[in-house]
Amino acid sequence: MIELKDRGYSALKAQPLAKKLNVTRGSFYYHFENLESFHAAVITHWSKHTSGRVIKTAQESINPQKALDELLQQTLCSGEDLERAIRSWSTVQPLVAKEVEKVDQGRIKVAEALLIKSGVSKSHAAPRAKLLYWAAIGRLMLPFPANNLLSRMEISGVATLMLQERE
Repeated sequence: MIELKDRGYSALKAQPLAKKLNVTRGSFYYHFENLESFHAAVITHWSKHTSGRVIKTAQESINPQKALDELLQQTLCSGEDLERAIRSWSTVQPLVAKEVEKVDQGRIKVAEALLIKSGVSKSHAAPRAKLLYWAAIGRLMLPFPANNLLSRMEISGVATLMLQERE
């Protein structure tokens, strides 16, 4: 993951990784059937470690409004280099694109479920969840995401706005 984050997807090749780890290329392939299976393992690891905890916490929360606020606090305040690297990789690797799409849809569904549990109608919750997610990913893809942060209070205001049901 460090190689991907620091050097991009082009660093995820058997020979350079084996050399960096001071193992043979054969040793690399002992653990992975082929480069595609290694790439799949990287994506699985990314998914579990970047979304798994956040999603689990959101799903287990007894207060959906607070869970939505916390979800937004985490997603709108991160400057995740790894997320940027994965998304860049997904533009050139169909396997990665498919997995990123699954993760994206899962994350959107979590936000949608929190909105619905908070009293927002399904017809309003779905587009709001997408909009929130697109905003979070869009911010990450800006050249300097750390320069584009909202305060905790501003993020809470966005969460409150998304929870309002229109008449």
